[in-house]
Amino acid sequence: MSEKKRKRYDYGGEPASKKAAMASLPLKVRLKFVEGADVLGPVIASTPGLSFPSNISLKTYKKGSNSILPPGTSSPYELLLHSSDHPRLDYTAQEEKEGNSDSLLKDYVGVFDPATNELQLVEVHKVTVRSTLRSEMDELREEREQFAARKNTLTARRHALAMDFGSKKSKKAIADQYENSIARNRDGDPGDEAVASAVLQNMGKTTAAMPTKEDLQVTMDESRPRPKANGKADSVPDVYPIETVIGNEILTAIQVKDWVDAAERGEPVEVHSRYVAKRMLKLSKSKDITKLKALKFIQHCIDFNAALKSRGKGAKMVPLKEQLEAKLRVSGPIVNAIKRKFTSETNDMTRWHIDRLMTHVAAAALIVDNFEVDVNDLRDDLKLENKEIKQYFLEIGCRVNPPTEPERTKLKVTKAETINHSIAKLKLPLTFPKPPRAPKKRK
Repeated sequence: MSEKKRKRYDYGGEPASKKAAMASLPLKVRLKFVEGADVLGPVIASTPGLSFPSNISLKTYKKGSNSILPPGTSSPYELLLHSSDHPRLDYTAQEEKEGNSDSLLKDYVGVFDPATNELQLVEVHKVTVRSTLRSEMDELREEREQFAARKNTLTARRHALAMDFGSKKSKKAIADQYENSIARNRDGDPGDEAVASAVLQNMGKTTAAMPTKEDLQVTMDESRPRPKANGKADSVPDVYPIETVIGNEILTAIQVKDWVDAAERGEPVEVHSRYVAKRMLKLSKSKDITKLKALKFIQHCIDFNAALKSRGKGAKMVPLKEQLEAKLRVSGPIVNAIKRKFTSETNDMTRWHIDRLMTHVAAAALIVDNFEVDVNDLRDDLKLENKEIKQYFLEIGCRVNPPTEPERTKLKVTKAETINHSIAKLKLPLTFPKPPRAPKKRK
C-alpha cells in the first residue's frame, strides 16, 4: 500500500505582513553582564498604601557590604533612595528582606545596543517606598543627640558627685584613678614623658568640660520625684504653676461642669475623699475652675492610688484599663494621661513613681488651699503615716509645723487633737531637704 503525502491546505490569502522581531537581530549577539557593585542600574519600586507624588525626585545612596565573598566576585551593596522635597514628609526607599523564598530571587533587565550588537544584563533591585513625618524624625534626632551628650559626661558627673557627697573611700579611689591614669616614667623613656606631658597640657580642657557643683545640684533636683519648681519665682504662686503640676493634657481632659451643676441644684456628689468633700461645695459655688480642676485631679490621684495592687518591696502594679476606669469612674483619656504621667514603661509603680505621685498630690493641694495645707485629711485619704505625709510636703520645699493657736481655732480642733494635724506652708526662699550623708566609719 502506497503512502501519500498530505498537501498543505491553501487558505487562498496573501502571506502575513508581520515579521518576527528576532528576524532583524544579527546572527551573533555578544552578551555582557554588568556587575551590580560597579554600576547602579534601574530599580523596581513598590509603594504599599502610599500615593507617591510624580514631581518628587529621589537621591540615590549606595552602601557596600562587609560580607566575605569568593575571589573575583564583586561585593554586593545596599541601595537607599531618599527625598526631602515634600514640605512635611520624607520619602525613603530601601530594600526590605521579608525572609521568604521570593526574597532570594533576582530580577534582571537587558539593554540591547544595535550599533555594537551587545546585550547588557543589569541586576534590578527591589525597593519599598515609605513616608515619615519630618517633625517626628527631628524629635528622634534631637533625642539621640541629647542622649549622646548625657552619655559623654556621665562619668565626669559621677566622679564629681562622688567627690562632693561621697565617702572618704570613694574619694580616695577616684583620686587614685586620676593619679594612675598617667604612666610614670620609670625607665626614663622620652616617649612616656612626651605622652605624660601631652596629657597634662590637655587636662585643663578636660576639666573645663566637667560640671560644676551647681550643675550637679540642678541635675540632682531634676532627678528627684517631685514637680519641677521654678527657682526664679518672685511670688509663691509662681513656684508651682498648675500647668507644671498637673500638665496641659490632664487639665484639658478634666471636666468640672458636673460639680458646678450639682452645687447649683443643691444635689450631693459622691466622692471617696475627705479632703475633696470638704472643699468641693465651696469651690463649686464660687465657680473657681482652676482650683476645681486641681481638686478633681487630687480626687483622681487618690482613686488611682487606691486601685494599685501591692507587689512587695514598696512597689505596686497598675490594674487593667477596664478595672482602672471603674475605680476612677472616668473615661479613657484621663486614665491614659495619668498612667503616662506617673507609671513606668512596664506599667508598674516603683518606689520612685509612688513618691512622684504623692508629691504631685501635695503640690496640687497647695494650689487648692492657697499654699497652706492641713495634711490630716490627705494623710487619711492616701493611707499614709504622719511621718510620710510630712516628708512629701518637705520634699516640695514646704515648712511643716504644728498648728498655732489661731490656726487651731480655725480648724476647730482641741489641743489634744493637734497631734494629728500639721500645717504645711510654702514660703520663699524654698528650702529642700538635703540628701542623707553616709555615716562615718569608726577607725
